[in-house]
Amino acid sequence: MQQYWDIKTRYHNMVLFFRLGDFYEMFSDDAVKVAPILEVVLTQRNGVPMCGVPYHSANSYIRKLITRGFKVAICEQLEVPGNVKGIVKRGVTKVITPGTVLEDVLLESKKNNFLMSLIFDDALLPIAFAVADISTGDFFTSEMSLKSIETELLKYNPGELIISSAIVQSKLISDFLAKFKIPISDVNSLFFNVENAKKMVYDVFGNDALEKFRLDKREILCACGALLAYIKEVQSQSIDIFLGVKYINNSNFMYLDAVAIKNLELFSSISNGKTANSLLAVIDSTKTPMGARTIQQWLIRPLLDISKIETRQSIVKFFIDNSSIRKKIVEKLEIISDLERVIARITSGSANPRDMMALKYSLKTVSDISEIIKYENLLNFNIPDNSKVIDKISSYLLDEPSMSLREGNVIRSGVNDELDELRRISADVKLYISNLEIKERSLSGIGNLKIGYTSVFGYYIEITKSNVALAPKHYIRKQTVATGERYITEELKVLEEKILSAQEKILRLESNIFNTLRLDVSAFSSDILKTAQIISEIDIFCGFASNALEYNYSCPKISCGRDLFIEGGRHPVLERVLKSGEFAANDILFEDDLNVMILTGPNMSGKSTYLRQIALIVIMAQIGSFVPAYSAKIGLIDRIFTRIGAGDNLAGGESTFMVEMTETANILNQYTEKSLIILDEVGRGTSTYDGIAIAWAIIEFFTEDRRKSKVLFATHYFELTGLSKTLKGVVNYSVSVEEWNNEVIFLHKIVQGSAYKSY
Repeated sequence: MQQYWDIKTRYHNMVLFFRLGDFYEMFSDDAVKVAPILEVVLTQRNGVPMCGVPYHSANSYIRKLITRGFKVAICEQLEVPGNVKGIVKRGVTKVITPGTVLEDVLLESKKNNFLMSLIFDDALLPIAFAVADISTGDFFTSEMSLKSIETELLKYNPGELIISSAIVQSKLISDFLAKFKIPISDVNSLFFNVENAKKMVYDVFGNDALEKFRLDKREILCACGALLAYIKEVQSQSIDIFLGVKYINNSNFMYLDAVAIKNLELFSSISNGKTANSLLAVIDSTKTPMGARTIQQWLIRPLLDISKIETRQSIVKFFIDNSSIRKKIVEKLEIISDLERVIARITSGSANPRDMMALKYSLKTVSDISEIIKYENLLNFNIPDNSKVIDKISSYLLDEPSMSLREGNVIRSGVNDELDELRRISADVKLYISNLEIKERSLSGIGNLKIGYTSVFGYYIEITKSNVALAPKHYIRKQTVATGERYITEELKVLEEKILSAQEKILRLESNIFNTLRLDVSAFSSDILKTAQIISEIDIFCGFASNALEYNYSCPKISCGRDLFIEGGRHPVLERVLKSGEFAANDILFEDDLNVMILTGPNMSGKSTYLRQIALIVIMAQIGSFVPAYSAKIGLIDRIFTRIGAGDNLAGGESTFMVEMTETANILNQYTEKSLIILDEVGRGTSTYDGIAIAWAIIEFFTEDRRKSKVLFATHYFELTGLSKTLKGVVNYSVSVEEWNNEVIFLHKIVQGSAYKSY
């Protein structure tokens, strides 16, 4: 226990998994906190609370703790218990925090696991951030504001936040961050010191990093430096996976705030918070984990560069027109391992032979894809030549190596002379033991005598009960078993020492050689990560092409103008949920002189669906996907704002009406002439008279403001439809409804003109 407390003192803010034999034990407060989470029995020893989990299934328990925001320190036995007197030496060999996980079993394959650092100014307002995923090598940084912090947290969904210990003492900050329910690590404020940050960045990326990666702004530099310093402290070897920092220039991408991301259900359904029935769920037809993660990055950052959008479209079109090529590539994609996470484990030193073989076979498959592309000579994908890595692994490892280095049988013959010699000695001695068994049977006259081995007792001679009396005098009795007696001899002990000594040296040599291979392969991490990125994009393009063919999507025309023409548009998610042919397609014709479309119609007629589908089609178009419409011509949209649905923020002291007005005010303050604004029943959170006045004033503002954006305004206030007669740029549309035999029939068709009652 003294040993435990000595180690626990150094890892006081973590749950210490303390190895005792076949279990990891937790004591005192650790045990009390985690026992109910892990659903294990809490017991006591000498008055100290304790609980434990089997070491061979520890990962499943660690996952439970990590997802609840705990940090875990793994304390192993550093000596073999049988080989030492007294207390076995122990030490922490690994630290796992929610944002620094490398183990596959603790990660979701289709999602990044980001670690984020936040920088605050003197007024304690967030001004910059950096995010990194040590399992993939992704590293991003950018500026932020108090308004955008929720958006950035929603986009990256970090597993852990790093902030200065000086900042976390502020109740204002701690209360503000608490609502996001993300594990927070407060670190020494020196981590954020500009000089320390600069040294950290220089050490990792070189002395030209500030200019090369646009890290010359003080706050950006501090965010990146603090992130690297924390990773170095917790997972030092993982630093090598980062090849650079990508500065996110928000002016290059469509701006989607947290409200729009939620209301449009880009990543999860509003009803249950799950990915199913989100836009991501219907556009993601990727086959690789890298592709699945990359498409999420595309979705949060639609492009504003027409040439890049058109390049993506042309590749999708190629795969549509060449289905046989696409199918060949997709078959290959399905057998490629997670290249990013495999190379991350290799560079960090946590890879096993299985990882190395997965890399080899995946790179071979990538070579096949590269050959298909080169043969067609139509696609501009410059996949690096990874033949040196493939050859290096092939020359070192057996075709079917053991899963673990502890098992041996990993390295090929001919790689190391000493290893080959030890293997020969070991094989010879084992053959000698086999011959010894034959000799002892002959000398003793015991026909069923056998020589066996256990990890506890080593080699032994076993004689059945009926033949014990025939045991030679030089046999030394070692153990009684149910079937007879076990003995050893001096000759057997000498042979055992030779075998075990050789085996120990073999395992040590194989481990050293494997580590050399690991370092050699790590030197190619840049090419392998580039390969992974290209493969992820090919994966996405193949998926986009499959979607277009299967669901009858068309290629949208993107322009610099104010056009928003969509013919036969459909909601990409809802049309999948409904049976074939049930979804009613609708057009939108937003001409140059149009500013505000007022949409009226009864509840359940499809107004909200129509509004959302317009926004989703625009987003799909600007990530390079084909869209669910007969045709589409879209003037580049720089921002999408939404005010949909009724919701309160009671914990923050905000009523439904307050939330509605705050979100609307944010839109009115941020939109541009190239923005798309969707307002659904604004003003309903208060009295009818005041609601109409507010909605009326908002529409007037949009028509009078010099920023002539595209506004879709759904309402039940029929009085607003009269504005089309008095305000320039306002037009009325409604959802068509029929009355038949005293029933209301929703036709779900958008037609020009206004509804005359709400039914």
